[in-house]
Amino acid sequence: MSIPAPISTQPPQGKVDDRVFQTFFNLNCCCSRHPKRDETEQSHTLQERVQYLQRSLPPLATVFGERGSYDPSASFPQWQSFLSDRPLEPLSFCKNQDALPESSISVERRWDIDSVWFGATSLHAIRPPNDFRLSLLPPFHRNLSTNQVIQPHGLDLANTRHILFGSFNTSSVRFEVFLFFPGTARSPRSMTTASSNALSLERQKDLYDRIIIPAAYETISDPIRQEIPRSYDLAYAKSRAYRGETSRSFHLRYTLPAQDLPLFWQSVVRKANACQVATRRGDSIVYFQNPQLLFQAHDLKNTFARPSLEETLAVFQDTVLVAVDPNQLDIHSCWIDIGTRDYVAIGPGAYTLLWKSQCHNQLDRDLSSIATEATVAANHFRSFLLRDVGTYMSKAKPMRGFNPGHPEVRQPAIIRTKAYNCNKELFSVMYSDYRLFGSGSLPLLALDEGMIKDLSSSSQDRQRASTTPLTRGALLQAWEANKRHLRAISGLKSPSNYGVRKEVTFRLDVILTIPHTGLISQMIPLTTQAVHHVPFWVVPTKDINALIFTQAARLVLPLDYLFQVASVGAADPSAKSNPTETSVHRILGFYTAQLFYRLLALSFTSEQHLHYDNWIWLSRWRVRNRRPTGRGTKLERRGLGLGTAIEASGMLWIPHAQIDWNSGCLALETLIGLYIPRSPLQARLVSQTNVQSLTASKVTVELFLYEWLRQSQRAFDRGQHCKAEELAERVVRLAAEEIARAYHQHLLLKLRSYWSRVQTRAGSTVLRSLSRLRQGLEESATQVGRIVNAQTIWEVYTEAWTAFAQVEPAAGPPQMPRELPCWMTTRKYLPPDDGWSNFVFQHLFNRPSRPKWDGLYFLQLYRSFKGSWEIIQEHAGSFDDRFRRIIGNFILVTFNNDRTKEVGTKRSSGTWYEGKPRFFRIQFWAPYFSPPERDQQSPWNRVPNYYRRHSGIQLAPRPKVITVKEFHNLASAFQQLWSQVMRQPKKLREATPDEMNEICERALHHLVSLVGPQWSCESGLPCTLPWDLANRKQREEEHEDPFRVPIPPQSIRGVYCESKLCQPTILLPTRHNVVALTNAVESFHGLRAGVLKLTQWIREGLDNDGQQYSLLSHLETKQIAAEPAVQPASLLRRFLLQTEPPQRLIREDGDTAAEGLYV
Repeated sequence: MSIPAPISTQPPQGKVDDRVFQTFFNLNCCCSRHPKRDETEQSHTLQERVQYLQRSLPPLATVFGERGSYDPSASFPQWQSFLSDRPLEPLSFCKNQDALPESSISVERRWDIDSVWFGATSLHAIRPPNDFRLSLLPPFHRNLSTNQVIQPHGLDLANTRHILFGSFNTSSVRFEVFLFFPGTARSPRSMTTASSNALSLERQKDLYDRIIIPAAYETISDPIRQEIPRSYDLAYAKSRAYRGETSRSFHLRYTLPAQDLPLFWQSVVRKANACQVATRRGDSIVYFQNPQLLFQAHDLKNTFARPSLEETLAVFQDTVLVAVDPNQLDIHSCWIDIGTRDYVAIGPGAYTLLWKSQCHNQLDRDLSSIATEATVAANHFRSFLLRDVGTYMSKAKPMRGFNPGHPEVRQPAIIRTKAYNCNKELFSVMYSDYRLFGSGSLPLLALDEGMIKDLSSSSQDRQRASTTPLTRGALLQAWEANKRHLRAISGLKSPSNYGVRKEVTFRLDVILTIPHTGLISQMIPLTTQAVHHVPFWVVPTKDINALIFTQAARLVLPLDYLFQVASVGAADPSAKSNPTETSVHRILGFYTAQLFYRLLALSFTSEQHLHYDNWIWLSRWRVRNRRPTGRGTKLERRGLGLGTAIEASGMLWIPHAQIDWNSGCLALETLIGLYIPRSPLQARLVSQTNVQSLTASKVTVELFLYEWLRQSQRAFDRGQHCKAEELAERVVRLAAEEIARAYHQHLLLKLRSYWSRVQTRAGSTVLRSLSRLRQGLEESATQVGRIVNAQTIWEVYTEAWTAFAQVEPAAGPPQMPRELPCWMTTRKYLPPDDGWSNFVFQHLFNRPSRPKWDGLYFLQLYRSFKGSWEIIQEHAGSFDDRFRRIIGNFILVTFNNDRTKEVGTKRSSGTWYEGKPRFFRIQFWAPYFSPPERDQQSPWNRVPNYYRRHSGIQLAPRPKVITVKEFHNLASAFQQLWSQVMRQPKKLREATPDEMNEICERALHHLVSLVGPQWSCESGLPCTLPWDLANRKQREEEHEDPFRVPIPPQSIRGVYCESKLCQPTILLPTRHNVVALTNAVESFHGLRAGVLKLTQWIREGLDNDGQQYSLLSHLETKQIAAEPAVQPASLLRRFLLQTEPPQRLIREDGDTAAEGLYV
């Protein structure tokens, strides 16, 4: 193959490539001095450091042994010695190299080509006899997913939709052929969803049925084409029929002869340019227009490895370039990676070469000075947690109007360079990105099975039962598989030579015109007194391997211990006596395992300082505050600062104060301020936010419950019945509130999930998320969480319907129809069995047969808390007897459900709901409020604090009686007034002053009438007290539930006409609503004196000393339990109550910054 002569615009790039070649591949370093730190004679060689560590460690073969082959707890007392007792002597590679018996050593070099990219203009580029293997339904993971500087055909490879089109072979190289669709990088979204660069199955169906398969049958000759499936459906069926396992897919491949490829490609392009695809907006676009080809081959180092570059390029010419037609290539879209491997070829033993981390800075400066027009972005990688060993990578940084990898750009640039250690191959595995201990889920082994399931449920937004495949058994197998690999490589008797590698990406047409033979071999000095030095260390392989494996052993041993404790915890007597302390220790152990496991993974690889590792390396760092209210501020976060220890001593040590050596876990003083960013590759399951959510919602509550249960048990044993009962009631209330909180979150997250389907149907840019749903989720998750009730659902659906009607005019007017929300009525729970609390208990917690949704998180909480009650069950009776009487105070709305489906929907044909999105067909249960008769029969002089409230005013002896129907009528009228004041304030401000004052006054009067019983007063406004629901005796069987389940209209007759309803109460007269309405009214200007007097009277008479009414709006028991006045604010409690990672708000004012509290 002959390459065209460089055009006039190429010489600048050729000159740059020539200088890069001479600079980057130079064996000597241009540093002005040796990378020798301020080291005294008192330093450790690698052998000395290994000996120092192994004094307190078991033999490596023992630590890396199979599970059960040794007891990791036996070495627990030595943890501090091998993790934290840093010697005064730093680790010195210089001293190690000076101690070698040789004064110089011969290093040989092998040149190679590692990767090839050809931007082809046609499949005709494949020359006979090389056939093309057409791919159908290739796996999604075969797509290109990493950002590349090079842009063949001007394509952003990682962000343009493409598919593996096929492959072809030259004499020794296999090329994969990708088909790119340039319009998808900027076209409107299609009707389907897929990853950022893959084709969905729907788009693949269009591609195969309308383009590729018809083109093949038009142009490919018989009998070859008869093997190709005639349709996408047939290909799909074939691919899923592999060994009869429909869950597995098979990659279909069909051979097309090279002579048929020109016509085949022409037909593909013609059909692609004519194929119309509908977008979500209903438009049609030419989705597959102007398809582009990319030939790609990787991992060719050994194929082209030769002593000189001239030989390497000659082999490349004879094996690859002769197999492609240069006239069918875009020569400016062709790139190759040229690399070298330097290694010690002969010697008395095996040697490993390792790049010196300090020399990379000079290399970076030299490369930046070569191509000054293009910015070079350099990354430095620390290797094996060692200070003086590191690798390097740089690549051209795209700028506005200038992308060095674009074929039309002529400014010279250094596309990509990298230098890495070849001994990484010793620690590579085939999966987990080739990294040993690469899975981020293995720290979960520090938790028990139940906690893993709880975390899984939490990470799935608690919308459904846990479906994680991450069982402890599977995780243990993965852990043992990694240890088995470690055991195998650490036990090698004959170590190998390992070199160092450099690699540069060149444009093909330029590098082939640069005459270079390349270095073959050279003698290098080993002493630090030499005039010149090389940028790599020469280390005996057995020494560096011993250090790496010993460093790994000091992390594997604590991890084995933490995992073992979680495994045998169920059999631990202390765990049985105090299960809560066990859960707390599991959480502390998990965070510790996260640290040790991440360090273990880094001890076998080279890694740059990534932002999600800041918590390990930095003591403090700051980030921009992205919260809506955070403009002009930053967030300061705290970490462990272990990078300082590495810089000081040459390798990893953990400061004494950061570990509680009695428990083997990170110290609470450290954990309480530690911010652990989530890795983008890490499962949400193990994120700090998810673990804190579990800790605050379950572990902390269990801690409070256990303490109260133990106190109650002791009180029962001592005969202190009243105190014991008070504590038992507190236990049940806290349990009920936290179960309710979990259900509130579940219900709202389910609604969000169903709304997202409506968004998908209409387009997320057209139909946005619901602010009331987001607000509800935030309010219910706080320590004093707001109760989700019928009002919440009503407000959510009001917002949802208004938004939906705007994008779907055919749906109807923006005013919410009376059919929404879809409230249920019961024929099963008729009076007198229509109490709401008992209904909730039977509906959610005590179904006659186990439902399929039995694994939901709120039910797991219920069973867990119920199990804790066994401590006092003999004295206090059944947990369910108490729980069923109060749960209805906290769960005030539920989904309709049955045994198979947790979210019921309206399905009746011929109704308003027919054809509507499922979100608008969801059925809900919610109660109506029945004013307690006891409150309406009490004389004023029996009201608590009568004399303080009386103030000499003459009141009627008994309150005004209000029936359920009258209450409902008032509440319905109030709901309309509430909407005008709270939801349409702008419209109300635009009304006349008289209209505005009338609406505000009526709304306030209606609310006062609903708040509670009223005693008429001759001097003015009636005296009103909130409903006193706590008056009733919770344990009496005959108590009347003030909340009732709506019954069908046809059942409301006779004696039930005034006392039963078929609709829930939407707006309850809670203190929260009283304050909200009063604040809203006072925000209007031009209020009359009468309205202002009424608001003042409400604030004074209905304030209730700042406390909630008995008609609750918030969950507060956990907050009360956590208050320092009740329990000392110990470090443990503060840690367990954290719901968000701690960070400090920094307010910037010019050059100064004021620090706030951790938020």
